[in-house]
Amino acid sequence: MRLQLSKLFGSFLIITFLTSCSPSVLDVTLYTTDIEAANEGEVFEVPVRASFTMYSDDDGELDTATLIAEKYLAPESVFSQSSTDYSETLVIETTIPIGTLENLETYLGNNNRVAVLVLENTGELEVSLKSTDYADALNSELSDVNFMLGFELPGDATNFRVISDSRNNVQVDATAVFVSEKPYLYFSKTLKRRDEAEIVFKGTSGSVYSEIDPLIYVNFE
Repeated sequence: MRLQLSKLFGSFLIITFLTSCSPSVLDVTLYTTDIEAANEGEVFEVPVRASFTMYSDDDGELDTATLIAEKYLAPESVFSQSSTDYSETLVIETTIPIGTLENLETYLGNNNRVAVLVLENTGELEVSLKSTDYADALNSELSDVNFMLGFELPGDATNFRVISDSRNNVQVDATAVFVSEKPYLYFSKTLKRRDEAEIVFKGTSGSVYSEIDPLIYVNFE
């Protein structure tokens, strides 16, 4: 099975060398009609933006890591780098698939992706971000370049931006999250058409919320 039911992030995607090899910030954008379509059996790509910050000198490993990572991402992914006196930042704009577990396993047979959005219908719709076997392959290749290189989930912060483009109201729920920098043990919001919710899952080791898998619940009225 290509999907690992191990701890996820968040967020996603690619490389950094640091005390950890996790994305600094992972932004996932989801429209409510995307979730409905996935529940009906479709598999398609949704936009993701991942930022990685490195607080050390870059001797070319970042360029090498980027070339390796390209093999595990959507073909039209965009990579950009910026630097300050103290850090290097890599930003990746790409896409990952959303669908049911069974449909995603078929999709991954022909498409290399390090993460997916798994939709489960348990009476209400659950959407979670999970790593795949390709994430292990990426991590292994990067480690061969430099033992300080790698790829791991979860990210330091995973941001689910849920936008309603449905005609009827949609309820979005999540546990142990931050919204507008305010912590919520339980968060719930009803979205009217064109409303949105930005839900942040903290993955840093110092946060009590780091033990909670990034997972949102969606109910269509």
